[in-house]
Amino acid sequence: MLFNAVNSSTLAYSLKKDESIMMGYVNVYEAWLRQVLNHYFSKSNLRFDFEILPVTVYNRNDIQTSYFRGAQYGYSKMFAGVAMGMKQNSQLSLMNFENDILRMSEKMIPLQSSYTMPSAESSALSSQGTQQKTTTTT
Repeated sequence: MLFNAVNSSTLAYSLKKDESIMMGYVNVYEAWLRQVLNHYFSKSNLRFDFEILPVTVYNRNDIQTSYFRGAQYGYSKMFAGVAMGMKQNSQLSLMNFENDILRMSEKMIPLQSSYTMPSAESSALSSQGTQQKTTTTT
């Protein structure tokens, strides 16, 4: 620990400070590696661009939760898988196997909620609920 912690609240703050310092080094390494790869493959049509996710052993659960929530709202599912420790190639193979071969996307349909329903269905259900409420109250 770069910043000495004396109790549990200062330990969390110290970890955040350490992570923020290390992420600066990670960003520099990421840029250097991208430059080296692009220079090495400059004669071909390949261009590399990637991102090293800011996941540490101390913030893994928070990052996984954040990426999972983002995937629920249409953001990248790949980030959620990588934050869980899955390799991208394994994740793509698994998604292909589940969706195209087993057709699990047709068989395993998530429960409907106000977040997953189209707005027309959601408003129809809410108006039915309102009608039922007014019927029972009069």
